[in-house]
Amino acid sequence: MKLSGSRTLGLSLLWFAFSVCLARQPETSDQEAIRVQSSLVLVDVISQDPKNGLPVRDFKKEDFQIYDNGHEVPIISFEVGARLDTRPVILWLVVLCNEKGKTGGSAQFVGKESLFRPALNDLDKRDAVGVAHWCDNGEARFDLSPTEDRDRPISALVETIKPIPFRAGHGPDRTNRTGEATFRRLVRLIIQDAQRRNPQPLPVVVFLDADYTGQPLSDLNELVDDFLETSGIVFGIKDESFPGLPQLQHEQGQIMHYMADQTGGQFFAAPPAGYSAALEAILMQLHFRYERGFIPPAIDGKRHELKVRLANEAKDRYK
Repeated sequence: MKLSGSRTLGLSLLWFAFSVCLARQPETSDQEAIRVQSSLVLVDVISQDPKNGLPVRDFKKEDFQIYDNGHEVPIISFEVGARLDTRPVILWLVVLCNEKGKTGGSAQFVGKESLFRPALNDLDKRDAVGVAHWCDNGEARFDLSPTEDRDRPISALVETIKPIPFRAGHGPDRTNRTGEATFRRLVRLIIQDAQRRNPQPLPVVVFLDADYTGQPLSDLNELVDDFLETSGIVFGIKDESFPGLPQLQHEQGQIMHYMADQTGGQFFAAPPAGYSAALEAILMQLHFRYERGFIPPAIDGKRHELKVRLANEAKDRYK
């Protein structure tokens, strides 16, 4: 399989996925009460041994160092996915409406939806799967709310990406950008779903799409910021036979690749025989991730640059 859009930081041993979750305790209305505010930033780390592509499973809390805007911060919590300590995952399979008579988008998966089914067996029993779509005509909705059933998501995909006739919401001059606004609205629906759940899961979006689209970079960065507040990670899978999007002027092209890079995910290009393997690779990374938490010195409402490094002894073990 080919892949693009991965984030590699520092040592070749590790590929780090950074996500941020801020929780704030509400102030009480009692005039005599002491105001208390607490927060915890969760940083998910995904490791890969370059020799075999498998996760490194024996890291300990003291093997990591976290830097917030260049300043080291103490690690307060440390959870290990291999021990099922980390938050459960809600996996969203997201597609673009299949406009009848057109190719690309998510149409490449029509009739091949069952090829993803074997990978769903790798989900933990606590994990759930949902299906959603957006259309260039302004429609965005959940086709299947998150479920622990492993067969219903495939059935929902079959129905969701059937070819349908509709009039797209943008013209050749791209002055009417209905589809782009609808894409952002769908992602925010997924954000809202994660935020209303208690305890909050890790939302993971897997776009099944050729990513032949663009967005104004300012709108896209605002969307990424909102998604990062859920600790969410974006991945993508496309058929390797579909060509990449040419460079766009004055906006960000291949927006799903960009979101994957910004949230610590990856975008895979695979043949039909490799669809399940691509999804399995995503689930393996998620299930063997490390989740560390720290309390930020201040909540300023801004995006912070987080760096994760190996401590000296860990560097010696994994050269």
